[in-house]
Amino acid sequence: MRRRLVIALLVAGFCLGVVVTRAVWQGHSALSRGDEAMASGQSEEAIRWWRRAARWYVPLSPHVGTAYDRLEELGAAAERDGDLDLALAAWRGVRGSILATRSFYTPHEERLEPANRKIAALMARVEAASPADPLAAAAEEQSPAEIEALHRELLARDEAPSVGWTALALLGFLLWIGGGVLFALRGVSAEDRLVARPAITAGVAVVAGLLVWMLGLYNA
Repeated sequence: MRRRLVIALLVAGFCLGVVVTRAVWQGHSALSRGDEAMASGQSEEAIRWWRRAARWYVPLSPHVGTAYDRLEELGAAAERDGDLDLALAAWRGVRGSILATRSFYTPHEERLEPANRKIAALMARVEAASPADPLAAAAEEQSPAEIEALHRELLARDEAPSVGWTALALLGFLLWIGGGVLFALRGVSAEDRLVARPAITAGVAVVAGLLVWMLGLYNA
């Protein structure tokens, strides 16, 4: 039993190492391609590659933070130059990458609120400069500060699934599958006869797991 456990841990560690190595390699590659695109004057292409680098998230990997730094620097420079569309694309790259890589915690969460503030301010300026835009026309009686506050409110909404309910759904799924495995291994004897106690336990586990899984998914 101990030998099997060691083998299982080694296999799991190897698989994890392969995944992490690929993520780090792909992240560094995307970061380099973004730098090359920026050096050749292809700002939008650079944003696309830097976003990809940020989304190849591995804890403590330097390429992720560097990709966010590149996007923030480009956003600030584009805003200074008056290119609001490019600045928006860069800051949206920061926000979108953070939200794309969150799970039970949010990596680089400290960058999210500044990105939201920048996006809201830029959106207010873009709408003010585009009176033909239907949204701008509908909000023409609002001040720029009110428009910015509205965008900040929209950006601050968190529609991500609840971590607690998601964990409960996962627990229910494991219980459901575990009950099926228990029945397959212990619920039927070698003579193809039903073994009452493990069969009942397996049945209860399957039903309970299914109910918990559905409850978790419904509330997540």
